[in-house]
Amino acid sequence: MKITCIDFETANGARGSACSVGLAVIEDGAITLSVEKLIKPHASCRYFDPFNIAIHGIRPGDVADAPEFGELAPWLFDFLRADLVIAHNAAFDMSVLRALCDLYQMPYPEIQYFCTCKAASRQWPELDNHKLDTLCRHLNYQFSHHNAEADARAAGMLLLQLIQDAQARDAAELAARLQITFGVLTPGSYRPCSCRRVKK
Repeated sequence: MKITCIDFETANGARGSACSVGLAVIEDGAITLSVEKLIKPHASCRYFDPFNIAIHGIRPGDVADAPEFGELAPWLFDFLRADLVIAHNAAFDMSVLRALCDLYQMPYPEIQYFCTCKAASRQWPELDNHKLDTLCRHLNYQFSHHNAEADARAAGMLLLQLIQDAQARDAAELAARLQITFGVLTPGSYRPCSCRRVKK
């Protein structure tokens, strides 16, 4: 199973204001590739909020010569043709992807995706919270939080640890054991990744 991990950073509160995307690829149970690309936000939402800059450190000058999403999309969509796409708090990253496609009048790519935040909350309910940095501290994994490539790699590492701890064969078996349904994005529809209610 080939898995692509994805993480977006945004210039401001608008979902379509992506200024960076990070990707990590998992093949045969290991991360084999990771990369980050800066993105010049769409003209309608190009403002960089100081709050966002304080989080990820990306400034307008950093993306001045970067491609816009319309130019970057074919490269990104190639990665998203994996068997599964994962993200930590996938609802956010999928909403960014959908907003970008809407802004550039592109059909959504067809993907099946999984949220490691939902999985971690089921696997390790005793933790105070299930933010990516909290989970990585729990697992003694050091990374540069809010760097898109580092976050994508961290999500991939987290998925592999979740699979190992659950003694599952792969992400599909992990999802089944945790009673989580994969999300689906198609050119004409969107279905979120969801947890089945656990009976008490």
